Amino acid sequence: MRIFVVILLALPFIGSAQTPAKKDSMVWNGAKMVPLSSIPVDTIFFDLSEDLGKQIEPLDTIIAYAVRYSPQLKFEQASVERAEFNTKYTRYLFLNGVTGFFNYTYGDQTNLNSQNADGTVLNNSLGIGYRFGANVTIPLTEVFGRPNRMKQLKAEERMARYKKDEAELHMKRILIDDYFNLIASQKIMKVRQQDVESARLSVEIADVEMRRGKIHPSELSRLKNILTIAESNLELSRRDFMIYYYQLEAEVGVKLSTLRRKK
Repeated sequence: MRIFVVILLALPFIGSAQTPAKKDSMVWNGAKMVPLSSIPVDTIFFDLSEDLGKQIEPLDTIIAYAVRYSPQLKFEQASVERAEFNTKYTRYLFLNGVTGFFNYTYGDQTNLNSQNADGTVLNNSLGIGYRFGANVTIPLTEVFGRPNRMKQLKAEERMARYKKDEAELHMKRILIDDYFNLIASQKIMKVRQQDVESARLSVEIADVEMRRGKIHPSELSRLKNILTIAESNLELSRRDFMIYYYQLEAEVGVKLSTLRRKK
């Protein structure tokens, strides 16, 4: 029994298990080989009559892909690196109080004129040549506050790493929930498909018996109402399956069709 979820079933998917098919490659749409570009975007390249959990990679592999491609985890990793760079930068901030200079002077540069008791003028002139030196000014906050400041930055580094671990743990919990919800929703969909087929068969039999006068029309109406409820439940299960499928695909960061098990 095949179950069609308003999507195309692709049984022998053409291409590598780890490499998506190219845009113009030929794939199986459940009936014949067609160009990939002609298949709707929401096509699922899996046989939904078989357990989906046996067709895709194990949960550990799916989680590994999600950890590798998750934008949230990349952001948290960048936060860790920022904290580390901030610590390295602060380690040398005391050098702000150290300045050096270098210059060259030439000619007669008088900077002070004074007069002696006898009326002669005394000229004090700067020397000629290269001049260099350094000025050192260290604030007391660098002397007494630097150890605590470095401890604070180290604590911020640990906080960033813990934040990343927390985000990764949260993502894994969501992945685990959606993975098993997807597997369960496929099984529920198959059960409700059987309910629809049973209800439809009952309606067809009741229709024949009513024409023969064996049952009252109200009985046929009751069976049709049961069929309507079964079809409604099937549509809801299809919706749940599609939601969990694409949620899991978005969280992993790659198409689930690229995670097919190698045969």
